[in-house]
Amino acid sequence: MMFEDLPPEILHLVSHHLNNNDIFHLICLSRRLYTIIQQNLYAEVFLCGRNHSSQQVVTFLYAVTRDPRLASYVRCLWLGDWDCGDGIIHLDKAELDSGYLLKLVSERTGYSEEERSKWLKDLEKGDDCDPWLALLILQLKDLRKILINWAYDAKYVLDMLRKAAREQEPVFRHLEEVYATWWDDTEGSIPSHRMTSFFSFPSVRKVGCCCLGEDYDSDDDEYDSDNYDSDDSIHLRLEVPLPQSSNITHLDLANSNAGNGMRDWVQACKVLKSFRLIHHGTLGRGRLYESLSLHKTTLESVWAEPDEGVYIEEQDDWMGSFADFPVLKTICLLVPNLVGFDENKRPMRKLLDVLPHSLETLYLIINREGNGLLDAMEQLVELASAEKFPNLAAIHIEARGIQSPKSHSKLQGTKRACEEAGKSFFIHGGEGFFTYCDKPTSWVFGPVNEATLLGYY
Repeated sequence: MMFEDLPPEILHLVSHHLNNNDIFHLICLSRRLYTIIQQNLYAEVFLCGRNHSSQQVVTFLYAVTRDPRLASYVRCLWLGDWDCGDGIIHLDKAELDSGYLLKLVSERTGYSEEERSKWLKDLEKGDDCDPWLALLILQLKDLRKILINWAYDAKYVLDMLRKAAREQEPVFRHLEEVYATWWDDTEGSIPSHRMTSFFSFPSVRKVGCCCLGEDYDSDDDEYDSDNYDSDDSIHLRLEVPLPQSSNITHLDLANSNAGNGMRDWVQACKVLKSFRLIHHGTLGRGRLYESLSLHKTTLESVWAEPDEGVYIEEQDDWMGSFADFPVLKTICLLVPNLVGFDENKRPMRKLLDVLPHSLETLYLIINREGNGLLDAMEQLVELASAEKFPNLAAIHIEARGIQSPKSHSKLQGTKRACEEAGKSFFIHGGEGFFTYCDKPTSWVFGPVNEATLLGYY
């Protein structure tokens, strides 16, 4: 049997295991293959990445506007570094259809004539991708997931999202996941107000960010000037206020600063199920606990830890008790954030008293040797055998900077005692969450924050 004679269902299954380049070559073999598999070619679109030119944005825009069926196929859109490559779109007369562009711009609602005129001029000028991307994204109304590597001066895309968020009828009614990072991973961060619009789209359930800087309050003494994006004025931040009933259930922030505990974001969520923060030096632990306490009855996972290379010697203050979080299953925290340390670096509280009965997985980060470590190990043995935690199945210890033979011996002894009590026990070393595991193969706990992958495309 010839390959192209296979049933459509089989061809679809095969194409799901191929990359876009292979699918493209496959659909060129025959009209039947083109008809059957074309939809999969457009399901995941990559633009502006390392191996993609700015010119592709123009070509793709014309393709999906002249054949809207193609736009309906797109489920996932990756926007790489907008400033990569030449950064300039070279347009010849054959490509630049001013009349057609005028038609597309005129169809956009919420824009004044002056705004439309400027948009058209910037499209024709071809200085950068921003005005083209803003026009393109609006065509992809069946998107399920979008990944954005925010350019510093992304004015058109930002304004388009703000206007879309104000529409009475949802513009992106199927969008479920949003991931974003900052265009320059060496300095600066995404001002958190750039993500505000996504809280207004009714189907969005997960927001993941890398290199996010929480917007500051002008009266906040903990304001970090590195987080402030001076190009975005305050009135623009307030143009699309955060809703108080967003359907987002998962917030996942990597390499980010949250000095105000992300209260605006957390408070905007109607039902928050998971919160993960790998913070980059600024973390208001008391404020974060206050924010998370707004969702005591729904939170299933709480994760807060310093990013690699962050100095954590001063991160010893207590966050608060999680004993009254009735459905909380997973906790990852520094030991002192969970039990508090006194002036002698000894635990001030017992794990038994600050953990919820619903707990299934506990991940503790230890960053110093001494009596505090020994006391924490004793508490883990007690925890493993306690009947008040019937669902507790796994305990993980990330030991940062633990070097003495005595400490290693104590860790191994605790591991044996916990395993004898029927609990899985893992010891991890190095930086980052679940990066190094004492199992034969390393593994990563929980879903990957896809915002951290954007720099590779």
